[in-house]
Amino acid sequence: MRLRLVAVTLASIAASCCTPAPPEFAEDTSASAAMPEIDINALGVPYASVPDAGLLCAGQISPEQMDALHAAGFKTFISLRVAAENGAGWEEAHAATAGVSFQRLPIAGAAGVTSESARELRGILEDAEGPTVLYCGSSNRVGALLGIAAHEIDGKSVEEALAYARSAGLTGLEPAFNEVVGR
Repeated sequence: MRLRLVAVTLASIAASCCTPAPPEFAEDTSASAAMPEIDINALGVPYASVPDAGLLCAGQISPEQMDALHAAGFKTFISLRVAAENGAGWEEAHAATAGVSFQRLPIAGAAGVTSESARELRGILEDAEGPTVLYCGSSNRVGALLGIAAHEIDGKSVEEALAYARSAGLTGLEPAFNEVVGR
């Protein structure tokens, strides 16, 4: 029953607000990789997508959304926004008060879309506990760095990595992604 609810929730997210992941990146709905049961759409999480089991990619979340996602079972929150960006910078204090695991990897636009940043993000994700929320302003930086890591670390072809990056939110930073991966 739980796996069916997770599958229905993931299908609802993908159908209403997300670019579905290509088949080679299909969701793992096994019990060990189950996403928390929560209606992301009802929370109004911007640019939400689930490119991998246990990973919610999004645009900037609010304190209320962080609290609701944490209460639902998301354990780690990672922001790729510079703290001085409009709408960001509140997370460290809020997370400390709410008992939320939070980390910031500040990526300043296209200049921060690099192999080094992708590798640093991958290390943070590998060390993250439980289901994770990874976000920036619009999930564009998220998608770019995840795609670069898919190509450079996981060995995906450039086209596979691009499809994955798009499923995680890559849009306007596609030229920066292309430059890094040699497309």
